[in-house]
Amino acid sequence: MASEAILKRTQTPRYALTLESILGKKASLLLISLFGNALGYFEYTIYGFLAPVLALHFFPNEDPTVSLMKAFGIVAVAPFAKPLGALIFGYLGDTKGRSITLRYTMIGIAIPTFIVGCLPTYKDWGLLAVFLLVLCRILQGTFMSAESDGVRIYVFEHFGQKFPCFISSFISSGAYTGIGLAALVASQVPSEGEVWRWVFFGSGICGLLLYVLRSHLAETPPFLQLQQNPKKTISLKNIVRTRWTSLIRTAMICGSVGGVYHFYLVFQGTYLSRILHLISPEFASQLSLYLISLYVFTLPLAGWAADRWGYVKVGRTGGITTVGLAIINLILIIDGIVFIPIMLLTTISMSFFVAPAYLFLTQQYDVNIRFRCLSLGHAIGSMIFSGTTPVICLFLWQATGLSYAPFAYFLFLVTIGATTFIWRSKENAYNAWFL
Repeated sequence: MASEAILKRTQTPRYALTLESILGKKASLLLISLFGNALGYFEYTIYGFLAPVLALHFFPNEDPTVSLMKAFGIVAVAPFAKPLGALIFGYLGDTKGRSITLRYTMIGIAIPTFIVGCLPTYKDWGLLAVFLLVLCRILQGTFMSAESDGVRIYVFEHFGQKFPCFISSFISSGAYTGIGLAALVASQVPSEGEVWRWVFFGSGICGLLLYVLRSHLAETPPFLQLQQNPKKTISLKNIVRTRWTSLIRTAMICGSVGGVYHFYLVFQGTYLSRILHLISPEFASQLSLYLISLYVFTLPLAGWAADRWGYVKVGRTGGITTVGLAIINLILIIDGIVFIPIMLLTTISMSFFVAPAYLFLTQQYDVNIRFRCLSLGHAIGSMIFSGTTPVICLFLWQATGLSYAPFAYFLFLVTIGATTFIWRSKENAYNAWFL
């Protein structure tokens, strides 16, 4: 009866059938998932790219570095809300379904994003404006904790039997497309004026429209099969007790992957231009866009390679290569050199490190605990390493006075991820999908 109710609830209405009739059922599911992941990451990262602009409006200070550090401090707030979202929506995803969870997460990201565009500035409301900005960022983090993992689980369980790493990387490229669009949009936003508000307005409205599309997503076959043969719900206490090593592995990889992209694709351009003054702010925006575009292009290629030669081998090789290039990059920064070819090579090697990562993690967990374990491990990794990266890097620079200190932290993050791949070098490639 439970499976019949889910099937009835997930039947597609007439206007959604038009999309399916044009693209086909699987293509429409993939397109909605891809667009949703892109939009979710756009809304989540646009704050980081607009941090220099928001610093002027919400954190006015005579020292621009202090203002920027406070703005990036708000970026670091969101990951601390992720464990709460992981507990709530992870449980919902494992007991009520993947599709219904994705509806709630999208609406939960879209509304705070829209509200940010409505907020008065520090000049108008003082600390209350800052408090409301922090609250919106916390809400974003709470819902985002399940959004990114939920999309990957949803797509994996629909399409994971053939070319699982390629499909996972394709969805990840959607996420980084959203990041790239955020970088492009932010590069066109002037520091003065109210243009920044329209960015948050527009993305919030798009999120509401996507919520409507997601209202009719079909549930995944593995979850429907689970409902036909329901297992006793495993408590969080038992999950932590029996799968603690897997949760630590998930936190390490997700923290490493998130920290790497926060540093290299979001923070690095701002640091090189506004702190070290090695490049102009205009070139920094262009550089971020170029690196993200290259990243998006190479991710599916890396996913194909992982399906062809094994995701552990490809991920381990990409991680070790990125470590080597990060060391070279660090040495160049010590001499005040921004060497673009090294940055391009680092971006490519990062894609071969990141592409297998989420598949590597997804296949560790049975269907009935998959959502909770991935969301909780990801949330812990984000809280410790990922969203905190910009503010930690700025603190290291201020505390040490060393221009290369943030790049040393980047090296540390990559090393964590590469070590984890080496730790589990004998992992079986595809058997967990059938559990």
